[in-house]
Amino acid sequence: MDNLIFEKKSKELNKGKRVAIIGAGPGGLSAGIALHQAGFDVKIFERHKQTKALGGAIILNAIGINILRSYGIKTDDMATTAIQRFRRFDGHQRVLQQFDSSLLNKANVSGWMAGLMRSELYERLLNKIPDEMIVNDYDFSSYEEGPDGVNLLFEGGKSYTADLLIGADGVNSLVRQQLWGKSELQHLGIAVWLGWSEVEGPNRNEIVLNHSDLYQFGYAPLSFKGKNCFEWWFVEPCGENQPEPSDPLSYIRNRLKNFVEPVPEILKATNSQNLFRWLIKYREPLNAWSKGRVTILGDAAHPTSPYAAYGAGMALEDGYFLGKYLQGVDLSDATALQTGLGKYDNQRVKYTNHVVGFARTLGKIFHNAPKPVRIFRDFLLDYTKIPERNIVKNSIEEAETLLRIVLDLEKANNTLPFTDYDMEEGKPLNKIF
Repeated sequence: MDNLIFEKKSKELNKGKRVAIIGAGPGGLSAGIALHQAGFDVKIFERHKQTKALGGAIILNAIGINILRSYGIKTDDMATTAIQRFRRFDGHQRVLQQFDSSLLNKANVSGWMAGLMRSELYERLLNKIPDEMIVNDYDFSSYEEGPDGVNLLFEGGKSYTADLLIGADGVNSLVRQQLWGKSELQHLGIAVWLGWSEVEGPNRNEIVLNHSDLYQFGYAPLSFKGKNCFEWWFVEPCGENQPEPSDPLSYIRNRLKNFVEPVPEILKATNSQNLFRWLIKYREPLNAWSKGRVTILGDAAHPTSPYAAYGAGMALEDGYFLGKYLQGVDLSDATALQTGLGKYDNQRVKYTNHVVGFARTLGKIFHNAPKPVRIFRDFLLDYTKIPERNIVKNSIEEAETLLRIVLDLEKANNTLPFTDYDMEEGKPLNKIF
């Protein structure tokens, strides 16, 4: 479309319903689908000339699975697991993590977590995106709020006017920077190697995290192109400027040489072309995401370490709940928009900050703690239930509450306006009839 015509239409058509999203990652696509379902005119601006389904293996939980279902996306082929185990490198079980079976039945899933390729998630989301929603080759530079909405400025003199701007532009978000100011991107001191292999051997009904003094190797079942596979991740302490090894698989095998099966089996079946190293970065958390006609989501709002194992899933949730809180809102009405965005912040900010903070703490404890702290840590893991109780409190209870909220929303079939929820109690604070 000619840029001048495009700009003119953005100013004249569907005022009160115009939503602009920067970034076509999982969070941006989720928000696009949710807001489109809620009746808004959505444009997703992507700087690349083509939107491709790319990426390695990730994990979604039952919340993400049910959100995808609400978008009309197929999920019954995902390899779900009902159990998560924390083991010592020699096979000794430290923590057994299980989920409410009645809740899983209500959610129509056989397990809490499911492995899939990020590229498959992209493909499934992209298949639900209406034609012309994604606008490629638009490299965002800044925005200006005015009486007619928020004017987006792109490289090359391009522009677009919307009633609401959503920054889904990742860990280096320009939207976040302009909205909340610069914040330092900090190195967490760990690196993650991501891989996958086609192998049948290990139990396919569990996710297992194996720990030694400094290293973690975790694996989860994965169905990929009709084949039974396993995705895996290796976490290690790492300096910010530490170079990558020339032979990554040999490097990883050497550090995991004392780990018992099935770790050696999974590594042996891995193609070195399927490896990716990720240096973990973070920013100090925000107390709010929304201001004026602008908000953020996903890594732009809450970049997280692999100990949350759920960056993509939380981004999906952000987009879903944003759609729910803005349903029926006239976006040209500043007061109504602020009310909706305020509810979105109240539901998402505290929850995601807690998940990210707990994940960051675990990363430090397992990979960057002094030797005396590691000895005490391992004593607690091997001989007490304290770690198990903390994991249940910090990573299970709130997630199960959030799943109940999603199930209640979908059961109601969105016939009632969305309510405020108390995440600690898992119940509505008030209803709006």
